[in-house]
Amino acid sequence: MPGAKARATCVLSATALALAGCPADRSTTPAPAGDPGAEPAARTAVGVIAHRGASAYAPENTLAAFRQARDLGADWFELDCTLSADGHVVVIHDDTLDRTTSGHGPVEALPLAELQRLDAGGWFGPEFAGEPIPSLDAALALGDETTGVYVEVKRCPGDESLEAELLARLGGGRALPEPAVAAAILERVEASGTRNLARARAVLRQIHRRESAGPVVLQSFSPVICAVAAVEAPEVRVELLARVAPDDEAGWETALRWVRGLGLAGLNLEAAGVTPQRVAEIHALGRTTAVWTVDEPAELERVVDAGVDAVITNRPDVVRAWLERHR
Repeated sequence: MPGAKARATCVLSATALALAGCPADRSTTPAPAGDPGAEPAARTAVGVIAHRGASAYAPENTLAAFRQARDLGADWFELDCTLSADGHVVVIHDDTLDRTTSGHGPVEALPLAELQRLDAGGWFGPEFAGEPIPSLDAALALGDETTGVYVEVKRCPGDESLEAELLARLGGGRALPEPAVAAAILERVEASGTRNLARARAVLRQIHRRESAGPVVLQSFSPVICAVAAVEAPEVRVELLARVAPDDEAGWETALRWVRGLGLAGLNLEAAGVTPQRVAEIHALGRTTAVWTVDEPAELERVVDAGVDAVITNRPDVVRAWLERHR
């Protein structure tokens, strides 16, 4: 890979275009609202993202759940990923195997071959017995021109001091980092020993070599993962996940600083933290927001009225039907 300064310099042409509202490659960086492949009349204005696949009807984070999401008309299916002991990217939400598989202990303790021998579907229902833990490349292959993939890279803990240092370097401006700042950020991340660097790079490699032509969005609660992606892969759409209570103004300002400073494409919020004012602030920056996890009509109406661009839901068919009736 090129050095940090060279990588950072490469960001700037794409950065300038993105800030002007002209992403370097719109085909790979679509807005999350709606279906990037269908006629406008075929989809509602608010995007529907199936949470861990259609996880109300199939075991979460399995190929069965992703296929179900696609069949139910979701614009996107969302998944969670982490690394196996031998460095492969696998799709699973928890750090441990116990809740959703026949295995026990940490996910990262086992190599891919052993992980894929576990049953990740039988806990949900006997008809799903034998569903394996998917690799990320197998999940990405299910995306297509009408169903995109939201890839959440799970964060490793322990980056608090690193995040504080990086945030101080970014300052409060709206622009992406200047080349020297971007290079310094990447060099600091590389020197820190954070496990999130390996996760980010492994996922980016998989996204770049995916077989499907469908759109992909990378999202994470980790600003470090988002920073690595923003500097090293400006052609990939990157969005920050944030859980910020309605009365947490300091947390809200921090989330906005990350989005502005790294030039991220979106800020995705927990439903409890969504307010019309916050959505308006995100839109004023030229960014989008997806909200999780919304299944009930009353909550759905509240966040849609607040102006969100997409809804992450366990029941994509229910949300799709409600949107078509009411919007």
